[in-house]
Amino acid sequence: MQINKEWIEELCRKYGIKPKQIRDVLWPNSKKKQLGYFNYTKNPGVDYVEKIADVLNCSVDELLRRPLYRTQQITGDNNQVGNVNINNDVESLNMIIRSQSQVIAHQDEEIDRLNHQLKTKDQQIDRLIKLAQGVEK
Repeated sequence: MQINKEWIEELCRKYGIKPKQIRDVLWPNSKKKQLGYFNYTKNPGVDYVEKIADVLNCSVDELLRRPLYRTQQITGDNNQVGNVNINNDVESLNMIIRSQSQVIAHQDEEIDRLNHQLKTKDQQIDRLIKLAQGVEK
């Protein structure tokens, strides 16, 4: 199947990207071009495909709807470390990465909030010390 506007919009929903972001990357100087361009173009070219995949943060294979011919599990051989199961399902690993990125972003926001609270508390302590010393601001 070829890349078309509907497929790009579906991937945008999947990855939380606005289609306008892709359009702006593909045609930054032309506001008249739209993603409908891909409905009429049989061969969009490597540059377009790579740019779309980069904006979506997905693989070119997924964008081109290529099936991945890989086994989903790699098993160990009961060596001294033991039987090993390694997940190599690209989609589930990408979901794990995205969810961990969200957790990190949330924790960064919490750290910023706590740093702001700490700064406010330090300012309050400084005011109280000056008040106790009889120095008014």
